[in-house]
Amino acid sequence: MKKQHVMMAAALAIVVACNNNPSAESTTTPPAGDSQTLPSMTPITNPADSVVVNTANVDSSGTAAPGVDKNEKKYTNDKGETITAVYHDSGNMGVAELTINGETIKLMKGEKEKGATTYTNGKLTWKVKTDEATLEKDNVVTVYKEAK
Repeated sequence: MKKQHVMMAAALAIVVACNNNPSAESTTTPPAGDSQTLPSMTPITNPADSVVVNTANVDSSGTAAPGVDKNEKKYTNDKGETITAVYHDSGNMGVAELTINGETIKLMKGEKEKGATTYTNGKLTWKVKTDEATLEKDNVVTVYKEAK
């Protein structure tokens, strides 16, 4: 029984405290339709406070990273077949998009071996060295020369 009396007294004290809160009485509600009038306790912020700066391509010094290199080259083989390769290289990370017979295939940049840069997706391997490239598919290697 004592616990009930203590809890009721605490609840009554909270109600009395809320009713006697002077800040609740001094805050006025803005008139309907007036978005320019704000209650006195509303914090005012600068619009720049909510602007997020894109730092995805900036290093710790605040300097923009070098742009991604996009090179498009055309290669042909002895049969006259053409492959268009677009290279999106950025240092060690890179992608080559090969267009073969109207189909675009993306290959990730791999190891550099014997001066040739390798791109692969596990099924195709494209090796580029100077003005020559090889395409390996199903253990068949085809040599392509860069068309100038």
